[in-house]
Amino acid sequence: MRELLIDLMTTLHQVCPTFLQVKPHTAYPYITIEPQQTLQGFPGGPCIVTLAIKISSRYAGTREILKLAKRIESLLQGYSPSTFKVSLKILKSSLILLADEQTRVHTFLLKARLKGENP
Repeated sequence: MRELLIDLMTTLHQVCPTFLQVKPHTAYPYITIEPQQTLQGFPGGPCIVTLAIKISSRYAGTREILKLAKRIESLLQGYSPSTFKVSLKILKSSLILLADEQTRVHTFLLKARLKGENP
């Protein structure tokens, strides 16, 4: 799974800075990748991971965040790393305005199936 997270960070960094953890006072916009759940079957078998990819923006209005979300969605739909086998599915997409009334967060909930070592 570590390989998937690193590769996703590299891929999404084409759009804007991407992190697994955000330091305080990080400039907007940025993306965070948050693993939610991991299901491992038998040893060496496939692994299913649920991930949240969150885009945070403080641009007035929704124009910037929707533009970023469209670019990220396109990258996720065409995602095909060369060093390992994985299939991604976008389960849900949502946009919220946080209580500070300045920060918007667009979230993609993904399911990734990582091929195991056994044929």
